[in-house]
Amino acid sequence: MSDIGISNNDWNWRLVAAANIAENQAVTIDGAGKAAPSGGTAVVGFCPQTIRLGERCPVIRGGTISGLTGFTAGAKLKVQGTGLLGTAGATATVAVVKSEDASTAVILTENLYGIT
Repeated sequence: MSDIGISNNDWNWRLVAAANIAENQAVTIDGAGKAAPSGGTAVVGFCPQTIRLGERCPVIRGGTISGLTGFTAGAKLKVQGTGLLGTAGATATVAVVKSEDASTAVILTENLYGIT
């Protein structure tokens, strides 16, 4: 029997981007129902690729995100003021870098809405 896991195809939304969004940037949903950079607050997920204004934006709410750089396995990631992931700050941990792959992190969905 194999382990059960969540992939990037689970818990996804595909929303229109309200602005340019960077790879792995935290996003929120604006008043028009579009994906917008979160700026570190009201995080509902992450965009796993660079998206331009008006394009369809995948919002990953659970599972794994890849393409991370500058982190070590086991690092607890938080949303920085720019909406990008980092290790500094007092906000809640939203993802943990996987121990077997320092460029991939598992999103902790229960912490996404608690960012203020």
